[in-house]
Amino acid sequence: MVIEDFALNLELFRLINNARHPLLDVFFTHFAYLGSGYVLFPLLIFLFIFRKEKVKPLILAIILETVLVISLKTFFNQPRPAILLEDVNLLFPLHWRSFPSGDTAMAFTIATVLSHGEKLHIKAILFLYAFLIGYERIYAGVHFPLDVFVGALIGIICGIISLKYSKGGVYERN
Repeated sequence: MVIEDFALNLELFRLINNARHPLLDVFFTHFAYLGSGYVLFPLLIFLFIFRKEKVKPLILAIILETVLVISLKTFFNQPRPAILLEDVNLLFPLHWRSFPSGDTAMAFTIATVLSHGEKLHIKAILFLYAFLIGYERIYAGVHFPLDVFVGALIGIICGIISLKYSKGGVYERN
């Protein structure tokens, strides 16, 4: 059963995926790396040096997010847009399950944990980063809007849970 085959999801996908520009293609091809696991190691080193109190909640949140995303991908086993639709503009091919977006979930997890206790402009930058990762996943043709929306929810919820239960972490400081 395909859960993503409904009009609003498909229309939003087409709207974003067809809004092509060569500069956006280049930008999002490179920006996509910031949504992948490659960003975690340098981020954790940076946090360990400059913001140690955020390391523990971020690691916990990423573990929760990863387990939840992999479980949902396995359970729902939804196809990627290029498998369901014709004429999908792909920036790069992905073949494993679509629902939910793991890159979006990770970006929103990072934004939620790192924005806690920060000034408004830092929060805005972090959530702009997360939003752009989600947008990029649709623009690149590898996720539907529903995948991205659920990924964002997962990231935010895992970040909040982690902040709440990280003893000695940033949650207790504020």
